[in-house]
Amino acid sequence: MTNSMNSKNIFLAVALIASVYCAGACNPAYAQPESLPPETAATDPNQALESALASGQALPFIYNRERPDPFFPFLTQEIMKAEAKAKAELTGTQKYEPAQLTLVAIVSGKRGLLAMVQDSSGIGYVLRKGTKIGENGEVVQIAHDKVIIEQSLKTVTGERTSRKIEMTLSKEGEK
Repeated sequence: MTNSMNSKNIFLAVALIASVYCAGACNPAYAQPESLPPETAATDPNQALESALASGQALPFIYNRERPDPFFPFLTQEIMKAEAKAKAELTGTQKYEPAQLTLVAIVSGKRGLLAMVQDSSGIGYVLRKGTKIGENGEVVQIAHDKVIIEQSLKTVTGERTSRKIEMTLSKEGEK
């Protein structure tokens, strides 16, 4: 008995909702505004808005192509592959950041000053002006007691900044 009463109540509720929906859809006050011809909307959005306001219609939807697509992935496959390839090709001193290397010696030669650095395992590398260190560092100057490395970094806003790191040569007996 209660099952049949519940099913009748559900049927009446669905019928009531359907009739309200149909009455609203058939009522001209609730009708959708007529859309503008695609030629007008595509050619000049400002003109389309002015004509819609002048005729008393509701404003039409106009897609603004200047805005970025929110569903477009930030990193495309090509960018991700290029970054992976660049990281895979790091060799020598590019594998280490300047803080991971220790300046051991600075030597004067025919072509200028050379510096020698060691990593934590004791493997030595020769530095010249222009040698890449880390992912974004480069030796810009070698003096008699220090090596200056310039790192170019990209901030969150996309601006390029650079900072200079000095590796000083410790004197004999110092640690």
